[in-house]
Amino acid sequence: MNRASTRKVQPSASRRLFSARLKMRGVSAAAARLDRVPIIDIHTHCAARARDDPFGVAEALRAIPAGKNAVTNYRGLPAVSYREMSDFDLQQEVCAKAGITGRIISNPFAAEVIASISSKPAIDVVKHVNDQNAAVVALASATNWGLGTLNPLDASHIAEGERCLEPLGFKGLLITSSWHGQFLDTEAAFPFWEWAQDREVPIFIHPPRVPIGHDQQMDQYKLDELVGRPFDTAMALARMILSGLFDRYPRLKIAVAHMGGGLLPVMGRLDFGWRLGCDGMPARAVIRCKRRPSDYLATFYVDTMGFWAPTCVKR
Repeated sequence: MNRASTRKVQPSASRRLFSARLKMRGVSAAAARLDRVPIIDIHTHCAARARDDPFGVAEALRAIPAGKNAVTNYRGLPAVSYREMSDFDLQQEVCAKAGITGRIISNPFAAEVIASISSKPAIDVVKHVNDQNAAVVALASATNWGLGTLNPLDASHIAEGERCLEPLGFKGLLITSSWHGQFLDTEAAFPFWEWAQDREVPIFIHPPRVPIGHDQQMDQYKLDELVGRPFDTAMALARMILSGLFDRYPRLKIAVAHMGGGLLPVMGRLDFGWRLGCDGMPARAVIRCKRRPSDYLATFYVDTMGFWAPTCVKR
C-alpha cells in the first residue's frame, strides 16, 4: 500500500504495508529471493514459553488451564492465552499454507507488563524480552525477522534500541501505544522520536495489554481487549497528531496495528475540533498541529489486521 492509499485503508495489499519501510533493512531483498511474490506479515506474535521466573512475576501472571489454552487474570482483566501464540512450528506451518513468505515477529505485551510488576529495572526486563524474541526468530531466520521493543518514554532505553538494530539484527521496533498509562506525545518521548527519525527506524505501534480506561467496567465482555485496546491506539495517535508531534518529527517511519485502532472513525471529529479553534481555552487544551488532523494520515501506515470486513470495503 502506498501513502495515498493509507487514507482509505484499502485492504488489497494485505499486510505488505510496511515492506517499503523495511526494505532498507534487508527484508524485501531476502524475500525477493523466493520464487513467488513476497508476502510479509508484519503483525505476528510468538512468545517464548517461560522456563523460569527471573523477574518474580509468575504468580501475578499465573494462568488457569482452559482446554488447549489458558486464562490469565492480570489486574482483574481476564484474557485467553492461546496456545498458538507460543507454538512456533504451528505458526510456520499455517503461514506456509497461507502463502506467507516471511514474518516480522514481535512480542507486544511482555516488556510493559513485566516491568510494571517486577522490582527489577525496566531496562533489564526489556533486554530479556528482546533476547527471547531474537531466539524465536533464530529458529527460522531465513524467512523470519524481528522487531525489538523498549520504553520510548525513557531516554536511557535508546541504547537498547541500538542493540536491537545492530547486534540483534532486528528490522525495527514495536512500541506500545501507552506505557503504564502514559502516552507517546509527552516531552519524555522526544529523545526517542528524535533518535528514531535520525536513524530512520521503522516503528510499529501496538496497544498494551492493559489499555487506558481499563478500570471503567472493562473487565466485562472482554471489553478491555475488544474496545479498550483500539481506544488506547486511537488516543495515542490523536495525541500525536493534535500535539504537533508529526510537525516536530515529520520523517518518522510508523505503522500502526489493527487498522489504526479506533482512530479512523473519529477522524472527522478531530478535523471538526481543529476547524472550530481553541480560543480562550487553557494551554493544555489547545490543539497545536499546523495542518488539518486528517492530513497527517499520509504520514503513517496501518496494517489490515481488522476484524469486520465492511470497514475494509472500498466504496
